[in-house]
Amino acid sequence: MLLNDNSKGQRAMQTEPYLPINFTISSEAWEEIERIRQFWDSKFADKADVLVIGWGRTILNDGRSWSHVVVSFYRVSERHKIEHGIQILSGHEIVFFTTPEFYDQFEGKVIRFAQDKWFFLAPN
Repeated sequence: MLLNDNSKGQRAMQTEPYLPINFTISSEAWEEIERIRQFWDSKFADKADVLVIGWGRTILNDGRSWSHVVVSFYRVSERHKIEHGIQILSGHEIVFFTTPEFYDQFEGKVIRFAQDKWFFLAPN
């Protein structure tokens, strides 16, 4: 396992290629992420372990759809499957789960949180 530092001082454990984190996370988003972690841990025996950030698409039955930031966790029992993709951002372990197609959506942005918008990308 290799430890690599990118130009932003973020460390990653790597055994295969991954897309490096190219965004930051605001304090209000970190606070909401922690609330989600606490909720998860209160409901499930297999605790939240590594934060995952990605890009997703919601499609409703009526055909309406939209793309958005996805925030979730890999469970403790899943850690061995994703260790190679763990990166460090602001002291937190993160798997940046995206494809080259959506990578530029995050470039230089900050993930923010607001009750009426949930998690969203904003200019840094």
